[in-house]
Amino acid sequence: MSKIQHILFILLLITSQSALAQSSGKDKSWELKGYLNDMQMVQFQKINDPWILDNEVHNRLDFSWYPGRVFRMGLGMRNRFLFGQGFISNPAYKGSLTTDPGLVNMTWSILSGKSFLMVSQFDRAWFSLTTGKVQITVGRQRINWGQSIVWNPNDIFNTYSFYDFDYPERPGSDAIRLQFYPGYTSTVEAAVKWNSQGKITIAGLGRFNLWQYDIQFMSGLVNDQDWVIGTGWSGNISQAGFRGEVSYFYPKNLSRDTSGVLLATMGLDYSFSNSLYLIFQVFYNQLPPNFQPETLLSVYQAPPSPKTLSFSEWNIFLQGTYPITPLLDINLAVMYYPDLNGYFIGPNVNYSIRQNIDLSFFLQYFNGRFANTGSQQDQNIYFQACISALRLKWNF
Repeated sequence: MSKIQHILFILLLITSQSALAQSSGKDKSWELKGYLNDMQMVQFQKINDPWILDNEVHNRLDFSWYPGRVFRMGLGMRNRFLFGQGFISNPAYKGSLTTDPGLVNMTWSILSGKSFLMVSQFDRAWFSLTTGKVQITVGRQRINWGQSIVWNPNDIFNTYSFYDFDYPERPGSDAIRLQFYPGYTSTVEAAVKWNSQGKITIAGLGRFNLWQYDIQFMSGLVNDQDWVIGTGWSGNISQAGFRGEVSYFYPKNLSRDTSGVLLATMGLDYSFSNSLYLIFQVFYNQLPPNFQPETLLSVYQAPPSPKTLSFSEWNIFLQGTYPITPLLDINLAVMYYPDLNGYFIGPNVNYSIRQNIDLSFFLQYFNGRFANTGSQQDQNIYFQACISALRLKWNF
């Protein structure tokens, strides 16, 4: 166990003991929550092809301490034990799970073998100070600047993938964040983040309310490589939510063969009186010229970057969620990739067995063709994949 891990565990123990000593009944100033789930996963390209079977036992712990109005802190930890054939079929998979993206390495491989891995990671470790209208937060934290639901071009600090259905908390960044609230509906922010290579992402954001819309503008430098400028909004058209974001990236170091990258999205969401909830969103991602996926798996398991939130330039999304009973929810998401002549279908079902225990089934099916820009320009890379998962989850 490393020194950093020792320090974090000791800090968790000290703060929890201190909080226990100070708290009683309704004056409790700390909270510990989390979940434990077991998920069986199956992957195959065609149903008659060999199936890849994997299992994941996933435990999460979230600790918050708020002794007063000025000081707060939080720790969030993921512990996962994965085993199966996925490590053998994709040798790079293990590395993607044990690589820490932050400046401070807080990801540890506890046990490892050819077909199994136990890994622990702190994806939250922060403290904040609030005085008047100013709040400063230091440490590994979630900086969410997104306004849209599926794709978030403005979310340059914590990029995530829509397809990662087992990580609702989303990743965190090693960052310093300053927030100023001049009014009830306005915010001014500045943040700086360091990644594992020591590269800096620094940006500022201003958000205000105009014509009953939350409108924001942001700009900065991403990973010491690209200048970025963007805007986003969220409001309503009649009874439907209307959201959108636009970001434009331009290389810091200019050369003849470099150009900017544009990401833009807008969408509507509407909740009917019978509790049916629909989301429609269109997303354009101007992919870099060197973006040439070899397989669907190579982009599915790779962490997304702020400039490549999708493997297709155009993406059209529709999702419907409906509670059949108070205990049973169904969800169907479909996506169309016009430039790849492909599509995605993702149904899932969630059943509440007890108050804190859920049984869920997920299915993700992809079909399409990647354009081959190599020597054989007349050929395409056909992709077809089905990923299904059955998950039993206990929240505490």
